[in-house]
Amino acid sequence: MTWADRVLLIFIIVLLAGAGCIMPRGNDAAVPASSPTMTSFVIVETETVTPSPVPPGPATATPVITAEPTIPPQDVLETGGKKKPFAYAIRSRSQFLYYTTYDGVRDYLRDRYPDRPTDFYNLSTLEVYYRQYVSDPVQRSYLDAFVENLNDRSTLRPERARIAVSLIQHIPYAETTRTLYPYEVLYYDMGKCEDKSILMAYVLSEMGYGTALLLYYPEHHMALGLKCPKQYSIDGSGYCFIETTTPSIMTFDNGTYAGIGKLRSRPEIIRISDGDSFDQISEEYTDAQAFDAVLNSAEWDEKGMYLDDFNYGQLGYLREKYGLLELDPLSVS
Repeated sequence: MTWADRVLLIFIIVLLAGAGCIMPRGNDAAVPASSPTMTSFVIVETETVTPSPVPPGPATATPVITAEPTIPPQDVLETGGKKKPFAYAIRSRSQFLYYTTYDGVRDYLRDRYPDRPTDFYNLSTLEVYYRQYVSDPVQRSYLDAFVENLNDRSTLRPERARIAVSLIQHIPYAETTRTLYPYEVLYYDMGKCEDKSILMAYVLSEMGYGTALLLYYPEHHMALGLKCPKQYSIDGSGYCFIETTTPSIMTFDNGTYAGIGKLRSRPEIIRISDGDSFDQISEEYTDAQAFDAVLNSAEWDEKGMYLDDFNYGQLGYLREKYGLLELDPLSVS
């Protein structure tokens, strides 16, 4: 094959801050890094996104969640409303969903961060810890409108789930030094893998699906586990892998992460909700296998990555179908 028959794809690498993206110790104030963007398969240049500033941390060093929190009145919670657009892609169509967030709800959640368990590697304590992020009654009342808006996007239940996954993947990735509530991810329009995985678990749980958090200890990474047929799942667990940090195809788990490489460890499964299986995921599984084959066909040199015409066409089709990050093709002689 001559160089004239090949297509050069230039991927601009954007490194993450540190080797991983989750679980800082303590409840420090969340401070975004310089807007890194991560993808589970390649890392590409994207338009710079400046998210809203993250609030200071809790007033005390060791805040405690009370069983019956004092809930502010509605007029206090609904101060500082901001209507925001959230992008998603479904079957080669890019669209926006609009959702209003409130300063008052953000202020309520700001002082309610759960303490991390002392025995952080005990799976049972992790389940209790993370479920606190999806069970707050005030947050739930305001996220109901968000889930309803998602459900209004299609009359087909599987398509609603696909829209939810794409929308959350399109929320900009940014490092934070504490775990954000699902509502805060929408409020600040940003989050790291842990934050966005919890938001996706919440939304898909509300849609009636079984969900779990997939925690990769050695790689310091978290993804979403969606209940699915075992033949498509991680290690026969019954949970399919979904990358949350960036647009990706559901079940594709063979990506390369900046500072980490590939996910080699077996994930700890932190169950968030019981629910239905997403039985229609065979479509994504087939596409994920095709995407992996495209990447395996690539040839590399010091200038970049080269694909033949067939695989470049495959990549373009999958990129458009799932709203994957834009790539810049250049012909070479």
